[in-house]
Amino acid sequence: MYRVTTLKYRDPAEILLGEGSYLNGGRWNAIGSFRAVYGSTDDVVALAESKANALYANLPYPFRDPRLVVAAEVSLSRVIDLTAPETLKALALTEEELAREDWRKVQEQGAESFTQALGRAAFIAKAEGLLARSARVKGGINIVYFPQNKARGSDVRLWQPRQLAPDES
Repeated sequence: MYRVTTLKYRDPAEILLGEGSYLNGGRWNAIGSFRAVYGSTDDVVALAESKANALYANLPYPFRDPRLVVAAEVSLSRVIDLTAPETLKALALTEEELAREDWRKVQEQGAESFTQALGRAAFIAKAEGLLARSARVKGGINIVYFPQNKARGSDVRLWQPRQLAPDES
């Protein structure tokens, strides 16, 4: 999983806690409901999602404040795959329905969006996370990890950077 984070959450112990989404909400979790860590299966998708969030918030892009792209190894056993046609069929949903709603506007009006309600249902059902199509990059896949539901035997850890030796350039 790749994720873009600000320097505020640069400490390895904080990057995978979901504090930012707990305080501010996200597509799959309402403000103050539960922690969710947002990432993507591809670094380009993670950057596109970060850029879209900045543009929505009217932040200058390219960013004036530094951002970090971090990679994590994610091995979860209970994940709801909203990219799988059989899952969508079982839930009587389409990818278009999931992408249609502007969850930010709904949240700004003080309500829980449809996708946030779906995320809450997954969290309550003890899912460790979910997979969903990116609304920004065609074919891109996002990962949402619920750290409070991490099961025994599951593993989520940051890839540790290493310094390249001079002959590895």
